[in-house]
Amino acid sequence: MPPTITTVLPEQADAVGTLVYESFREIAERHNFEPAFGTPELAQFVVRLLAQTEGNESYLLEEDGRPLACNFGDERDEVVGIGPVAVAVDQQGHGFGRQVMEALIERSERNGFTSLRLVQSAYNMQSFALYHRLGFEVRTMLAIMKGRPPADEQPAQAIRDYTPADLDACDALHRDVMGFGRRHDLEMFASFATPVVVERDGQIAGYLTRFPGEDVFVMHGVARDERALRDVIIGTAQAEDGDMAITIPSSQAETLRWAMAGGFRLGELGSYMVRGDYQQPMGAWIPSGFY
Repeated sequence: MPPTITTVLPEQADAVGTLVYESFREIAERHNFEPAFGTPELAQFVVRLLAQTEGNESYLLEEDGRPLACNFGDERDEVVGIGPVAVAVDQQGHGFGRQVMEALIERSERNGFTSLRLVQSAYNMQSFALYHRLGFEVRTMLAIMKGRPPADEQPAQAIRDYTPADLDACDALHRDVMGFGRRHDLEMFASFATPVVVERDGQIAGYLTRFPGEDVFVMHGVARDERALRDVIIGTAQAEDGDMAITIPSSQAETLRWAMAGGFRLGELGSYMVRGDYQQPMGAWIPSGFY
């Protein structure tokens, strides 16, 4: 039988996660970069989480029970966040990545989504070309960094832990800055680790979500301005031990210079790519690994 597209079942998470790990490792090592997933177990965990989360759609291209390529689309909020996209190492060059991307685009358009977004590794020329052919455009470059602010650096504004009562205010702030809400993603990551918020004049001026571990993966966040963003990064560092893995848009030059001067190491560059509607951010922001 020819390859067919189906969904990723929870019991397939280990096999699909292994495909994702090996695919990302091969392309990264070929270009002398560190893989996005440090271990097969991390990739398997991510795939299992995505497959089990309501509102995350999966696209699995398989042949005779063997996974050949996969893709995931987060439809929980107003923008579809895409990834990870992966093709088995020995099956690349056959158009399988394009098939799982076209399946996602077709479903998203059918369901009325007008903006699709992803984070792409800039060194991956093949995926860059594919996404452009499919209608995506680079909106900003991203600095993918790891490190911590200096231990003695303190925020200029009040920092505190997020509470569920902050959800509406944080979602409204995200809408003000980015043009769309992101409450479901905020709720999900708050279940793994308490986000940090920064206050100004009694109002939430920024928040940042994270995923804990030996290295702290900073997920999405927004702030009224770069000063508030730096404060919430400092507050997140104070809440967690270990290095922080964070992605900073290159358009936020002041924050990027602050990070590089203060102990963060630049690992690689990424592209923030959008298909469809896009509003220039009206403040400061941090994307997750998806959008």
